[in-house]
Amino acid sequence: MAIYNKSQNLTNYAGFWLRLVADILDSLILTGLSWIIQIGCLRFIHVFLALYLKGKGQSIPAYEDTFNPFFVQIFNLGIYFCLAFPYFVWGHFRWGTTLGKKPLNIYVVNESDLGSLKLNQSIIRFFSYGLSYLPFCAGFLMTAFQPKKQGLHDLIAKTLSIHKVERTNNTICEEVEPPPV
Repeated sequence: MAIYNKSQNLTNYAGFWLRLVADILDSLILTGLSWIIQIGCLRFIHVFLALYLKGKGQSIPAYEDTFNPFFVQIFNLGIYFCLAFPYFVWGHFRWGTTLGKKPLNIYVVNESDLGSLKLNQSIIRFFSYGLSYLPFCAGFLMTAFQPKKQGLHDLIAKTLSIHKVERTNNTICEEVEPPPV
């Protein structure tokens, strides 16, 4: 007897906990990149400020004393937004997933036909994240109670987050001897 594997993709709605893990992964990626860019930019600005002040004969402040903490937070927020916009919009539009969702097999699809998102749909979904954070992430928490596991941003953009699961069916077949020649 031989065992043949038949593989088929089954789709389920991606639930709250799975999506939370994917969001944490995406946030770690974007936060790490934004910190690296922020440190590089602020070091660059500090060097040019030091050269400027040295040329004027003034004392050069320490790096830690150069920037207001509020400015640093706003600067980092701007960098994060500039990274997050193409990351989520293009990722969902072009590939249907992000680097945080991919290892968990989560894909964002059009609600009506389970096909790829349109670019405007992906943009609407991105900006709707802001509404999902208010108040107290209620728009994300509602995924736990919706029948299709949709968050507020999914309802607004008419999207679904699905979890693709590959299931293997083992079929047992009898070996057939070839006919005599």
